[in-house]
Amino acid sequence: MSESRILRDRQEEAEAAFRRLAASGDDGSTAMLVQTKAVATYPTSASAFFACSPLRVDGPEVEGSSASFSADASRTVFAFNLGAKTPPVGTKLLVHSCGGRWTFRYDG
Repeated sequence: MSESRILRDRQEEAEAAFRRLAASGDDGSTAMLVQTKAVATYPTSASAFFACSPLRVDGPEVEGSSASFSADASRTVFAFNLGAKTPPVGTKLLVHSCGGRWTFRYDG
């Protein structure tokens, strides 16, 4: 097989993968579990971006068992609150990707 043919095949595979990624938004959005944290000045109004650390969920996958959470303090993501109340520092939230930004709704 020629090198140009290999390159064309790889290009077609990359384009197909890109189309699959673009179409995945039709079924829903990417979500992530996070915990709010204060990086500098914690927001006092609800309609603001909040600094968050991604959370990892662990524990036995057995009905009725409890989960443990561990934060990745080395990473910070900013998520915009679409709700009416300001979440307290340390609040666990489910954030969704929307138009390239993370968003959540906190109403207390």
